[in-house]
Amino acid sequence: MVGNTNRSQNRFTFDTCVGIKAFERPNIGNLLACRVNFEDSEIHFTSQSIFEAKRLGFDVDAISEQIQKSTGARIIFGKITEQMCDDASYLESKCPTLHSGDSQILSYVRATKTTLITCDKGLAQAAMLSRVSVINPDTLPCDQIAKNVAPKYSEIISKAIRKPHIVKQKVKKLALRPGQKIVWSSFV
Repeated sequence: MVGNTNRSQNRFTFDTCVGIKAFERPNIGNLLACRVNFEDSEIHFTSQSIFEAKRLGFDVDAISEQIQKSTGARIIFGKITEQMCDDASYLESKCPTLHSGDSQILSYVRATKTTLITCDKGLAQAAMLSRVSVINPDTLPCDQIAKNVAPKYSEIISKAIRKPHIVKQKVKKLALRPGQKIVWSSFV
């Protein structure tokens, strides 16, 4: 583990599925880099994730190299301690969506105070119950769109609820009529 003087402000832990997905499809790493600030950051892989990736036949060094290339983050390999294993057992008893390997990753995240990045809905739910910061790459674009769209259209939505006939008329004005074409040069 890296000492306190060399720690970055942005620290994340990838679970096994995110690490493998980012290796197999580098665009996932690029997507994450667009949505999450990886500047001066660390991405942790736990000994559990390393074990699971190797068991599935993946080269952990190749995975870490690809992720470092796509995100620019420093890769840290973290060991799960006995205390973390005890915490993992406790978490399994409290969170019904959690199983053995995921509980160890979650206990590592809690101990290191990193942000968990996972596509596993059960693990994400357990992380939220444990008050751990979590990012799900599968919902990340939707979350960003919802945050940006909601304030802009909240007035229209409230009008639609109160006066649906007025909104229908406005939508009809914006819709193309038969034979009408979009002029793409106007969008440049």
